[in-house]
Amino acid sequence: MPSARLPEWYLCVDAGGTSCKIAVASSLDPERVVTATGGPCNVKAIGPKGAIAVILKAVQDALAQIPELDFDARADPPPPLPARFFSRVWLGLAGVLHQKDISDIAPFARDAFGFSTALRITNDGYLLAAPSLALSHIDSCVALVAGTGSVNLTFRKVENEVELSGMSGGWGYLLGDEGSAFAVGRLAMRQLLTDYDARTTASLRLPATTLQPILPLFTALLASLGAADAATMVDKTYSDSNELERKLWIAEGSRVVYDYAFDRIPGVDAPSRAIALQIVREAVAPIVETVVSLTKDGSDIDPARTLLSLGGGMYSAEGYRALLLGALKARGIAFAEVRLVQSAAEEGAKALRAQDARTDTA
Repeated sequence: MPSARLPEWYLCVDAGGTSCKIAVASSLDPERVVTATGGPCNVKAIGPKGAIAVILKAVQDALAQIPELDFDARADPPPPLPARFFSRVWLGLAGVLHQKDISDIAPFARDAFGFSTALRITNDGYLLAAPSLALSHIDSCVALVAGTGSVNLTFRKVENEVELSGMSGGWGYLLGDEGSAFAVGRLAMRQLLTDYDARTTASLRLPATTLQPILPLFTALLASLGAADAATMVDKTYSDSNELERKLWIAEGSRVVYDYAFDRIPGVDAPSRAIALQIVREAVAPIVETVVSLTKDGSDIDPARTLLSLGGGMYSAEGYRALLLGALKARGIAFAEVRLVQSAAEEGAKALRAQDARTDTA
């Protein structure tokens, strides 16, 4: 009697500025994908060694969910990963885009997962191109990532892989991150400060003037940031010495903007809604210009045969997606398919499994 076939295991990591998402797939069960979540994992913020530490903890949590492995992630310290356990590993990492970034983290990744493992290290945006591999009518993919940060990438399908053909962004919040939660939060804070300055100027010029109450949008924004007023908000912005914490704190303001722009809370007043929508449109505008530049001006991208793949928390809001697609349509750009990727890690793990299956049958 032939022996039972042992499973091959595939790991995909979607590591962003807010969280690290893990997906583990098995060759023997096409429906089974085990997931886990870890903490913030932007390589630029916590360094290569710190990022791998966060990833390994989340991988251990995922393996503990697989009964046949008998892996106890609750042990202190947790046991090391089984030697050379994964057949393929795809690390999609925020903060990694250039070869130097990959070279910096590769030694730590090889030590963690074993030198014999087929290891791929890319920016997290690459994971969004994975669904295009299963679509025969698609030649290319435009991947837009907008979470805490943002990056925009284009890919060509080449045989059983996707190859990067264009890029824009991924420069971090000081130099870029257009369309991200940080960008929306920062724009909202600027709107609040503009209103504060206008009200202060009016009271200085006419001290007896009765000012209108502050808009509910701005009251909610201050509450979400834990600031009593605009001046306190400015003080908090510059007093926090932890760059990552400050970035995440500002990004939290995007939730309030979404609430008021897209009526996610009851009783939204018209002035607050108008300003919130203005903020979102201002955040979307540079993304539209980026897509135009990536699909025109000598590009080999034909939108009619291209998948627009959207990833990250910002695109999870239907209103945000509608503003983006409407602005693209106004510029004459309509994609063959638009897909909101709910779990880039799961898509990546499935792609690794499918690639191995096609290799076995080739």
